[in-house]
Amino acid sequence: MRAFSFSTDDGYTQIGVEYQENLYNFSLAWELYKQIKSSGQGPQLNFLQIMVETDFFHLDTFQEVIFALRKVRSIDDLKLSHEYKFLPPINRPQKILCIGRNYEAHADELGNVKPKEPLFFCKAPSALIGHEESIRLPKHAGRVDHEGEVAVVIGKSGHNIKENHALEYVGGYSLLNDVTARELQKSDQQAGRPWFRAKSFDTFCPFGPFLVPKESIHDPNNLQLEVTVNGNVRQAGSASQMIFDIASIIAYLSQYCTLEPGDIIATGTPAGVAPLKSGDLVELTVPELGTLRNTVE
Repeated sequence: MRAFSFSTDDGYTQIGVEYQENLYNFSLAWELYKQIKSSGQGPQLNFLQIMVETDFFHLDTFQEVIFALRKVRSIDDLKLSHEYKFLPPINRPQKILCIGRNYEAHADELGNVKPKEPLFFCKAPSALIGHEESIRLPKHAGRVDHEGEVAVVIGKSGHNIKENHALEYVGGYSLLNDVTARELQKSDQQAGRPWFRAKSFDTFCPFGPFLVPKESIHDPNNLQLEVTVNGNVRQAGSASQMIFDIASIIAYLSQYCTLEPGDIIATGTPAGVAPLKSGDLVELTVPELGTLRNTVE
């Protein structure tokens, strides 16, 4: 099962779940489930970040709710049939941490040396946008590139996490486009400044559409990523090609800052980054995680 956050025309934010190739309103399913099982007791779940922060975001939760309802009633009325808008699965993360140069071929294409330890930087949470929203190209920023990445969402707080236990701290997996103002990044690098502004323009962090519980992903280090622009393949790679795997990234980051539920980690991009122009359609696909689609304007 793959979960997502969405909003409706009336402004309400709710959780959806993909089940047997249909999309259902899980927030409504949860309220019905509470009536059946616990006389209405339990938190209100209307946004995925709440599920993550309260430790309800597990495959077992979604299965238990859907299966329990199907024993006593049809769930056809919970199918999403009206207009709705995908939101970033996590919309107010405390941190967005990104790993640079984590694929050797990508480091090579930009003329950078292979890092000896994870190289990390931050993006502003205000850069987040959801599936099918538009990436806006800033005036005077110069070349702007796509960077498709597998994203990890932290599920529980941890500091100085041991690598052999690191995946226990994962809540789920998603897709993230680390959009980058490349010329600005290079000029800042040459001046000895950080990359933050080149990474953090509004709309420079498309994220989603789904957040997939970690229990649904057998081997996160073997996920196959493809990025297309206007249907043409620009990037393709496997997480198995990463210099630092997901467990080592989590363990490393946790040495320097406590990882909190809802934190997002972008694990690096394969070779093939290239400029975007107005009118482009960018699609990131990992079969297990879905397709993140955004236009450029």
